[in-house]
Amino acid sequence: MISDESKGDVVAVTVTYGERRTMLIAVIEALRKEGVARVVVVNNGARWPVEDELTDRFTGFVEIVSMGGNKGSAAGYAAGLDAAMASSMPFIWMLDDDNRPRSGCLAKLRKGYDEECASTPSALLAVVALRPEHFAGGVSAKQLMTRWDSFGGFHIGDLLDKLINRLPLPAALQRREVSSARIALGVAPYGGMLFARSLVIRLGMPRLEFGQYGDDTEFTWRITSSGGRIVQIGDAIVDDLEDAFQQNAQLRNRFLGALLTDSAFRTYYTFRNLAYFESRFRRRNRLIFALNRYVYFVILRHYARQSGHLERYRFIRQSSDEGLAGDLTPSARFPLQ
Repeated sequence: MISDESKGDVVAVTVTYGERRTMLIAVIEALRKEGVARVVVVNNGARWPVEDELTDRFTGFVEIVSMGGNKGSAAGYAAGLDAAMASSMPFIWMLDDDNRPRSGCLAKLRKGYDEECASTPSALLAVVALRPEHFAGGVSAKQLMTRWDSFGGFHIGDLLDKLINRLPLPAALQRREVSSARIALGVAPYGGMLFARSLVIRLGMPRLEFGQYGDDTEFTWRITSSGGRIVQIGDAIVDDLEDAFQQNAQLRNRFLGALLTDSAFRTYYTFRNLAYFESRFRRRNRLIFALNRYVYFVILRHYARQSGHLERYRFIRQSSDEGLAGDLTPSARFPLQ
């Protein structure tokens, strides 16, 4: 439970859609126990009576913003942030509608935030909870930092590091689990991220052109590219009630994670928007970027052949090519639902 002196200064923001009633209610119940003052729920095309049910169950605690249909995650979170900023509360806690915080999560985030503020201005600082089901819980700090000229999150400079990690090193030299440590991130998902309203005033809202997926990457990239910091607080835990899109924590590498997902919708928007973002915001050297892209697809094709997913490989490549060409318009093949 958050300490008494901190109650009343945090507004949580979440966006819901489709048939996700049970998960959302579980998240709101947990947020109430954590001591947040208010929860902004953006109804982004949910197929159940969000306004009626949440108003009856959480009178005075939940504010509902209706989008009139699914307008995409960028528009949904922008609307939620706008409502949170209008509340004048000093802190905003971003969560997906299936991100249920464990007991004490908010208090640990606030403690971490206050301590990190000693070296980073509040307008350029965000702290984020650890999500064990998400890939960010089990990889090294170096891998979590964003490299310039990466493609698909891949950079040839990481190959040596990956090779060393696979060697049978003595126990004293093996990489140790760092889930309880604080880790500096290059970018982060919205889910579990806490920051001051001054950060939004400084950096602005999510870019609506991203539509669905990638808006959180671009938004958080503004923090670190402006000289700020994103810090994962390892003992502040948020559980994903729905399985992560790419179960990288349970697979050998990101390539298999990309190939084995069963959602064409998520694959399309994720890889298209990531290619757009990396080519326009994180590219300094065209030759290195092109090399990373070439090697990425060589490796992806290798795993696609091994796993019998060449069709998914071609789909990922086509989706990425559309992003490289600058096309972020909603696809008629994959309408928002």
